Amino acid sequence: MKLYKASSLEITVDQAQKRLYLRCLLKLSSKEFREGLVEALGCAEMFQIKHWLLDLREIGELNESEEEWLQRYLFPCMMAKLGVGNYIALVLSEKCYQALLQEAGKFGLESYNEVIIMKNFYEVPDAVNWLNSKAPHLA
Repeated sequence: MKLYKASSLEITVDQAQKRLYLRCLLKLSSKEFREGLVEALGCAEMFQIKHWLLDLREIGELNESEEEWLQRYLFPCMMAKLGVGNYIALVLSEKCYQALLQEAGKFGLESYNEVIIMKNFYEVPDAVNWLNSKAPHLA
């Protein structure tokens, strides 16, 4: 089901798999990015969705402003509204992924705490497989 569509991103939800998909398109609009994710958070709260796939390949990576907004607004809201066991697969462009790998090493591509578990990828099937391995009954 399409949840949000704008010129720079689209968000769909798969209620059966309890998964949100965000795909950034071309040049990302900060306003649309934030509006879409706020709407996605409301949907995740309503349907208890714990798996998110954020496909950033077309933009390469988020800019500092969006990263800061995620850290200061979205992630704290996720913690408060969704509780523990939220999985976020970030799909980056291969160039961005390789740069991150060089900078942070393999373990730098993952972030774990009991509330939000994130992992970076450069291929969507790998991200989907990882989320599938984190099925709600396994989390």
